[in-house]
Amino acid sequence: SVAWNPNGKQIASASWDKSIRIWDWQSGECESVLCGHKTEVKSVAFSPTDPNLIVSSSEECAIKVWNVSTGECLSSLVGHEARVIFVTWSPNGKQIA
Repeated sequence: SVAWNPNGKQIASASWDKSIRIWDWQSGECESVLCGHKTEVKSVAFSPTDPNLIVSSSEECAIKVWNVSTGECLSSLVGHEARVIFVTWSPNGKQIA
């Protein structure tokens, strides 16, 4: 999965190597790598209201919320009984689905 940041400057990519990469779309340079998933990352989505927040899902039955600026995992939502294939934000940026 790939997602545009609402700031118009970055792209996030989900990866089989358990990471999320943040790219500068103009230069093509990788700005940061977010690590913390235990399995392949399936989906990423930037918050529509906060360009510093990204959510990700993985094969490990977990969803994580990240601060893009610091690379910190802010929250891990666990308890799903099966892998989470897709994740997104509500339009107001207050909920994750």
